[in-house]
Amino acid sequence: MSEDTNLFITRGEALELLSSSWNPEQEREWISLKDALGRVTAKPLYSQNTMPVYRISQVDGIAVRFSDFMNGIPDTSGWVKGVDYVQADTGDDFPDEFDTVIPVEDTHYDSDGRLGLAKGLTLKAGDCVGAAGTAVRQGDLIADAQVRLTPLHLSMLALSGIYHLEVLRKPRVIYIPTGSELITAGIRPERGQTIESNSLMVTALLEQWGADVTCYPIIKDKPEELAEALDKALQAADLVLINGGSSKGAEDFNTALLRKRADLFRHGVRAIPGRPVGMAIIAGKPVINMPGPTFATFLAMDWCVSGLVHHYYGLPAPQRPKVKVSLTKALEKRPDYEFYFRMMVTGKDGGYEATPLGWDRNLPDSLLKMDAILIVPIGVAGYQAGEEVEVELMCGPEYF
Repeated sequence: MSEDTNLFITRGEALELLSSSWNPEQEREWISLKDALGRVTAKPLYSQNTMPVYRISQVDGIAVRFSDFMNGIPDTSGWVKGVDYVQADTGDDFPDEFDTVIPVEDTHYDSDGRLGLAKGLTLKAGDCVGAAGTAVRQGDLIADAQVRLTPLHLSMLALSGIYHLEVLRKPRVIYIPTGSELITAGIRPERGQTIESNSLMVTALLEQWGADVTCYPIIKDKPEELAEALDKALQAADLVLINGGSSKGAEDFNTALLRKRADLFRHGVRAIPGRPVGMAIIAGKPVINMPGPTFATFLAMDWCVSGLVHHYYGLPAPQRPKVKVSLTKALEKRPDYEFYFRMMVTGKDGGYEATPLGWDRNLPDSLLKMDAILIVPIGVAGYQAGEEVEVELMCGPEYF
């Protein structure tokens, strides 16, 4: 019997359906600044300090009295350090009687230590002096609410005197690997066994997006054990991920379980690979049943789970950089589905060309050499060799 694609929805429709049905409570918590990288602010953060507190030197040099230069460059051979001038390095305060700084590049000393100034030196009152508050002023906005904090934010927050701050609690995500064929990494597989490796990738992605992750032990394909694990996860998590058992195999019980429990359930998206993804809302929480193959799991994480984690924070999901490439080979696909092609990108003649990594390659050869993803949309049957298309880069274009 042929597949009825009308029962499947697009990725965009699926994410909109889940996001509009999930209204997570955004709890807050206080953390130390040293733990704030990547966290999302709960409220606007304003500077408590004015820096510099008083005026400072903006360069390495010497501080002088501009009044000594009113009639041109004076003879400085008899000047005494600490009396006629003082050292003033970048960021340093200096005595109030001095008001102008000369950069070190415009000074020199003879063999007897006598100060000399560069020929043609021009000077204005207050040169190279930063006024109080030129770095930051009390009350300046450092970060608005719902901002993911970067290393630059941390530096500015410290300068502003903010050492403890209120952030949104990380969403709690529980990952449940399922499958009677799975064994824990570290055990040598025998016939009929497969190493459960997706949890490492899933955990790394979730932590990168700012989630708190718990991985359950492998659950065998037994309906009662699957149901028990799901009930336990729903009690503790904001978002539950189930890996495996999402298709139509004899032991793919997860679809039936979610369909039975869910207030909202959809099975299947119009995208290949990964079309049998299951999406449910149970007790007000999203439960995503991802296909087991590594690339299909990665794609479900990439468009669906990433979207939900960022929805929790009220942030847009990050977008990969895109570049135009010339295809080295023709591509064909079903026009009624989106299709993800794994691409290897190389620089050529000031631009880029991309070669599809075929499905005949093994996982290390296809996934680890994948520089970019080409998403061919619904309604397009393929592209010709030499045609220019836009790909999403897995890293920045500076690497090619």
